[in-house]
Amino acid sequence: MIRPAKPTDMDQLTRLIEDHAAYEGFPFEKGFERAEALKRLAFGSATRLLVWVLEVDDTLTGYMSATIDYSTWDAASFVYLDCLYLSPPARGLGLGQKMMETLESFAAERGIPAIQWQTPPDNEMGLGFYRHLGARELPKQRFTWPVSQRPALTTPPIGAAA
Repeated sequence: MIRPAKPTDMDQLTRLIEDHAAYEGFPFEKGFERAEALKRLAFGSATRLLVWVLEVDDTLTGYMSATIDYSTWDAASFVYLDCLYLSPPARGLGLGQKMMETLESFAAERGIPAIQWQTPPDNEMGLGFYRHLGARELPKQRFTWPVSQRPALTTPPIGAAA
C-alpha cells in the first residue's frame, strides 16, 4: 500500500533513509534527531516536506519525498522529487512506477505541470527506471554550498541599502 507518511512512521522511515544513503554511497550523519526533524518538516505548522511510504505487512519497504518548488524559466511550479527508494525485496515489482504515478496524480490534482529530480550518474538501476518512465534527461551538474562554511560576501546582498 502506498500512502502518505504518518508521524508514527518516522523511526522506520529514518532506517530507510539510512539504507538509501548507503545505496547511493553517501555518508549518513548520525547523532541528531532526524526523526524529530522530519516530523517538524512533514507534519508541523510550516509543513514543507511531502512524504509517501510503501507499506507491506505493517513494515515500510520504501519511501518517496518531495517538495513544491518554482521554475523561473517555466514561470510555473513543479514538484521536486527529493528521494525515491525501495528496499531490495520491493524492487522489480512495479512498485516504483506506482509510487511515481502517485506523485504524478498529486501534481495533476494541483495543476502542477512537471516533476523534476536528480540521481547520481552511477545509479544504473535508477537511470534505467527513469528512462523507462519516459523522463527526459537534462544536462546539469548539481552543486551544494554549505551556508555554515560560506565566505563573507564582498558585495551587499540584493535589496540591501547601499
